[in-house]
Parts: sequence; structure tokens; C-alpha cells
Amino acid sequence: MADPKDSVLDKAENAARRILERLGSKVDNKLTSANDQQLRPEVIADLTSRVEQVIESSLEEDETGIRRVAPNRLRVLFTYEETSALSPQYIELVGKELTATALEYTNNRRYVTRGPIVVEVGRDLFAKTTSVKASFESSGATTGGDEQARSGPESRTVCFNSSDGSSYRLELRLEGAPSYIGRASGNALRIDDPSVSRLHCSLSLRVGGIVVIADVGSINGTTVNDHLLARDEARTLRAGDVVGVGDFKLTISEII
Repeated sequence: MADPKDSVLDKAENAARRILERLGSKVDNKLTSANDQQLRPEVIADLTSRVEQVIESSLEEDETGIRRVAPNRLRVLFTYEETSALSPQYIELVGKELTATALEYTNNRRYVTRGPIVVEVGRDLFAKTTSVKASFESSGATTGGDEQARSGPESRTVCFNSSDGSSYRLELRLEGAPSYIGRASGNALRIDDPSVSRLHCSLSLRVGGIVVIADVGSINGTTVNDHLLARDEARTLRAGDVVGVGDFKLTISEII
């Protein structure tokens, strides 16, 4: 009989292999110099496994008492020795790929979060070992009391039409995790377009039935009616708005 631990390790190694393949492709596209060093495969595999372990060990209970609320902010701090030869662009790419991996891991286990999932990668000049820490951050304002919360719907559906004739629907819940749009298979709305990042942007439902969109560190950016979203900007969406996910255009036909 196979050891369950072997299965867990295999999954982490497979995820690490996918990260290395994507990083290699982006390095080949000259996002980093050919002379820049890269993380060893075993380091990526260890990081992937540790990110998943931190998510599991940090789960909190939802309103029904089930441990299924996952942390949405993870911070990976390398030692100076590990990253002194790595370019800032490469370190940023590692963070984005780990973010996509954390999103896929969380979605596959039907966990929920209180905000967009982001893995930040940095350096700790005084650390002796690499650390992975998790935290919970809410993406929407919850001020105004119970009366304000009752004034809006607990769920809404955003309907999109694309320029290629396709139609999409995203279901949002007030207490649920944001819905993500991107090229990765774990996203709520998957767009197979080269200009779309694996984890591109997120939609959330806020108090009062307001639907907002935010970019989550995509390479080619997110626009609403040709307005480019800033890094920390959350913009309200309405019927008729045209959302640009990279070069891919989505028109909101209705929000119900």
C-alpha cells in the first residue's frame, strides 16, 4: 500500500516542477538576464511544500465551525545568502508563481479566504533560514454594522460577454472568497490567452451588493473602460463596463 506521505510529496514535487517550467519559460523570454542565477529545483520543491503546509496549519473555522478559512497573505523571506545572486525580476516571478500555486491548492480543497491570495517574496538580511508566514487580511470594508450588511444581497452573479462571442457567469458571495480570473485551471473564470497571467485579477462582493475588481499583480494589467487599475486599487463594476484582462475584453451584460 502506498504511503500517504509519499502522495503528498509527489504532489508538492509536481507543483514545483510546473513552477520551474514556467519560470524557465519566462527567463527565456528575457525577463531576467541569461547570466542571472536561479533557485535550485530542490529549493522550489521545499518552498512549494512549505507554503501548502503553512496554509493547512493556519486554517481557521468558518461560521459553521468548520476549519476551511485559509490565509490569503503569505510571506516568504529568504536568507541573504540564498538570494544575493538573484535578480529582483526573478524574485518577483517566484512570488507570482507561488501565488498561483497557493490559489490552486486552496481552490482544489474548497477552502475560502477573506481576500485575494498573494504570496510575497523578500529577503531577511539577518535570518539564518528561509521562513514562510501566513496572515489573514480582509479585502472589503465591513464597517457600518449589521443594519448595513442586511441592506444588500448576500450573493450576486456577474454576467460577461466576450468579443469572441463567449458568455461567462461569476457567482459572488458576501462572506465567500473572491472569484479569480486568469489563465490557470484553478480560476473561477479561465481565459486561455497569452496576454492573461495565470492569476490576473479578482472580483469580490462587498457590503451593499457592490461588486469590485482588483488586479492581483498581473504582467499586462487590468482595465475598466480603458482605465488601468493601480496595484492596490479596487474599482466598482456596473452593467455595461468593459473589463480588459490583458488584451482580452469582457463586457458586463448584467449583474443580478
